[in-house]
Amino acid sequence: MSDQTPGYQRFFAELKRRRVFRVMAVYGAVGFVIIQIAELIVPALLLPEWTYRFITLLLLLGFPIAVILAWAFELTPEGVKRTEEASPGELTRIIEAPASKRWPAGILALAGVTALVIGAWYVGRSSVDGNPGSGNADPAARGSESSDPSATERPIQLSYVDAEEDPRPSIAVLPFVDLSQGGDQEYFSDGITEEILNTLSRIEELKVTARTSAFAYKGTSMDLREVGRELDVEYLLEGSVRKAGDQLRITAQLIDARQNSHLWSETYDRRLENVFEIQSEIAESIAEELTIPLGLDEGETLVVPTGDLEAYDLYLAGRASMRDRGLAEILRAIELFEAAVARDSTWAPAWSGLAESLALYPFYAGDSGESEDPAVWRKSLGDAEEAARRALQLDPRNASARVALGNTYRDRWQWDAAEREYQRAIELDVDNVEAHAQYAELLFYTSRPADALVEAARALSLDRSPIRLNVMGWSLWLNGRREEARAIYEEAMRIDPEGRVHYVHNSFALMELQDGRYREALDRFGAVLWDTTAFRLAGEALESGDATELLAYAEPRERQGRFVVFPSIWAYLGMHDHAVDALGWLLDRRPYGGLGGVWDPEPFDAPVFEHRRFKTEILPRINLEGREFRPLPPDAALPAY
Repeated sequence: MSDQTPGYQRFFAELKRRRVFRVMAVYGAVGFVIIQIAELIVPALLLPEWTYRFITLLLLLGFPIAVILAWAFELTPEGVKRTEEASPGELTRIIEAPASKRWPAGILALAGVTALVIGAWYVGRSSVDGNPGSGNADPAARGSESSDPSATERPIQLSYVDAEEDPRPSIAVLPFVDLSQGGDQEYFSDGITEEILNTLSRIEELKVTARTSAFAYKGTSMDLREVGRELDVEYLLEGSVRKAGDQLRITAQLIDARQNSHLWSETYDRRLENVFEIQSEIAESIAEELTIPLGLDEGETLVVPTGDLEAYDLYLAGRASMRDRGLAEILRAIELFEAAVARDSTWAPAWSGLAESLALYPFYAGDSGESEDPAVWRKSLGDAEEAARRALQLDPRNASARVALGNTYRDRWQWDAAEREYQRAIELDVDNVEAHAQYAELLFYTSRPADALVEAARALSLDRSPIRLNVMGWSLWLNGRREEARAIYEEAMRIDPEGRVHYVHNSFALMELQDGRYREALDRFGAVLWDTTAFRLAGEALESGDATELLAYAEPRERQGRFVVFPSIWAYLGMHDHAVDALGWLLDRRPYGGLGGVWDPEPFDAPVFEHRRFKTEILPRINLEGREFRPLPPDAALPAY
């Protein structure tokens, strides 16, 4: 070899001769594989977050050591020995060899180093984002993925005069991902989501929205900026839950939905008994990040814990069942809450959950919706009141118990007592969507549909779910805003096409019937209507003005105690006495459903509530004697929602 051979060529030839390139390639590839394996194993073993960084650091520190050892030593049949000096001409043969023999070793070495660097960079980036090792299931990964805008229906955006804007920062909590090894802890991760949401809602300077509708994004991979726009919030909280025995890992991260940027993240590795501390710490960290006060009185806490973790597990499962409004789910929720209070009879949230589920039960206990058995209403409401009062004895600031107690009063037509409870609940939790929605129902049942619109709009601004859309649709309808109501019901139908919330389909069907579109309504809602024959005959009677066939079908069934036709339909047909009779029948058997027909403003000759018997027989019966219907003026601006 000539003395003029460049030094770098001699150096690279030595690297190849001493098999350093081979060691670099193998070490880099193996290191990359180790990082990938760690990504799977570390979460499964609930190891601390720093385990990722520690493994990566060891691999990076080991790389130069492996290179030095490869340079200095070689493996021979006799064992490891110091590498001997190159023999005469050995480096020259390597340098002068064809490129096809010289380059592969260097390329493989470069590939190995690149793989190792990429693995280390991934861990470093994930650590900054607060999500190392969560892999493809990591909810943060969704933020960078785009989706087809047509894949998710947009909420109806109607152009109304804006109400005074809420100056508080707004946040929605997306469903935390269940990363448990068996994938069987979804109810637990959903429950944690709801509990964190409830904790955040106790911070008065923070607007917590989309309590139910955020669950529609469960399992999706939408861009978080799009999610923020659809939920109309500035910030999103998302994360994951991994539960293994009594070990718990919760990862949470706060995201600026406008910029799709991470503001704060943390991973909590604790025992299950510390789950309440985690909820408080998450809320406190978010308040600190957004520079808003917690607003707690002295001695007050954000979370009310139980010392019985089995009771807590039952409670979370009950909450999960309550989320799907159906008879089987509500019965299951009652069973779970009863088991929870049996284990810890001093924990207010479990009593509150029991009160809510008991108060809901009669609304779903009938063949086509509400129960028609007065005994069911009496017992359910009595049991619900008892559970709500027990919760309030334990925790007078429990807003959900106030709402449940208000529901029991309202459905017994004890209007003033119910209104006080709803107002107390809203004072305790200004963003309690259930309080606003149930209060709206009280208001339109007590002839105040204009006031009901305000509360319904407030509820809908906090949670655009089918049950809230139904309350808004009914409020608009009673105020004579039929087209706006129809748009709201169409939105609810897109979200709940199966009719889990039966009120949406029945209310929309009644609107269509009154507007002469009974054929279209039969096609759309026939599967969930209370009586398709009665519905068709009512449509034909309204179309022809002849109620002979409808009467022949309805009268024997009404004598048997069956609900057939809404009172407003008889009023449309000019049969006002029959309309009042039907309303009385409904109030006997469906206290809540009957109220829905009390203030219907639509019959074209005169509403039911303008008739003498209505004022002398119906209003005194439901403790509303002397009340007058007060809708929003036709030219008045609607509240923003």
